Amino acid sequence: MKTRLSVLRDGGWERIGWGLLAVGVASASALAACGGLGDPESAEPVQAPPSEDALQADVPVAAATIPTDANLKVAFIGDTASGEDFRAVLQLVKREAADLVMVQGDLTYDGETPPEWFTAIDAEINTSSSKIPYFASKGNHDSGWSQIGSGLKTRMSSWNIPPENNDPTKKNYSVVYKGLKVVMVSDEETSSPSRADYINQRLSGDEHIWKICSWHKNQRATNVGPKSDEMGWTVYENCRKQGAIVAQGHSHTYSRSKTIVADSAQTVDSTCSGPFDLCVAPGKHFFFDSSLGGHDIRSKNSTVASKSYWGTTYTGSFGALFIEFHVDGDPRKARGYFKTVNDVIVDPPTSSGRTSFTITRAP
Repeated sequence: MKTRLSVLRDGGWERIGWGLLAVGVASASALAACGGLGDPESAEPVQAPPSEDALQADVPVAAATIPTDANLKVAFIGDTASGEDFRAVLQLVKREAADLVMVQGDLTYDGETPPEWFTAIDAEINTSSSKIPYFASKGNHDSGWSQIGSGLKTRMSSWNIPPENNDPTKKNYSVVYKGLKVVMVSDEETSSPSRADYINQRLSGDEHIWKICSWHKNQRATNVGPKSDEMGWTVYENCRKQGAIVAQGHSHTYSRSKTIVADSAQTVDSTCSGPFDLCVAPGKHFFFDSSLGGHDIRSKNSTVASKSYWGTTYTGSFGALFIEFHVDGDPRKARGYFKTVNDVIVDPPTSSGRTSFTITRAP
């Protein structure tokens, strides 16, 4: 049945667009963490709705029922190059016992070649004693993407990980790895389909509990480094409507938002507003930029970094964001932290008294 898609907010329902709604049942703890059920008439007005171009029509949202493997830990990095600092980040990945590495673009810099990058990463995490699969999104410095995409395709085959749709040579592609749905799109706009349409095609009706949208570039408001508006808001809003987390690179800094219910306005969910306790569901998610992967460290833009929608912002040392899905026996719970190559956790910061932030997935 075609109906208005709605999300739980402040004990009520808020409409987010037209689509097909399939209702699932979550644990009581997941519902409580993300707002609970209440009287639909009691919903507060939308504070700052997405622009009309973000509200693309007829996007089915399915009940999230397919879990990841228990304790699936993913490392998110970006802007790596092929040098010793990149290898130090990969050594951190090994120490943290990650199961998968996702690279949000800019693998090669300053005349480096794709074979040099593959040599560096394979020497650390694709050996007989340490084999950690990795996927990558195309960045603006990855001019040799045809060779990179071909190398990724060959390695995915050797790891027995078939793409769900397309393959890395196509720039826009999707993969399901141990129950984690990942959709990667190019740093440059594509046609037939566009990046936003590709995201809708791959996420519409998808039943995986945890979903990741991955790309390289940013909007000015989604990074605390020097980068400007380059992606457009529609891709963010499309991922949010499907309850998919957004992973970015490009800025050579680290930042993670609170729970967001309107990306273009950076509106924080009033029912789940904490900096270290996040909620993900159709209509709400968070975005992050983890681009301290080994090449260059940039200073923070103090004006952007001071905005209240941030959970944590950081710059200063190379490192990686780790998110572990399906923790504590709960397929709808995840934990995350950003750790530097010096084994210092900076998200959450020491002042929080915590060593990780939590993410709860509602239906």
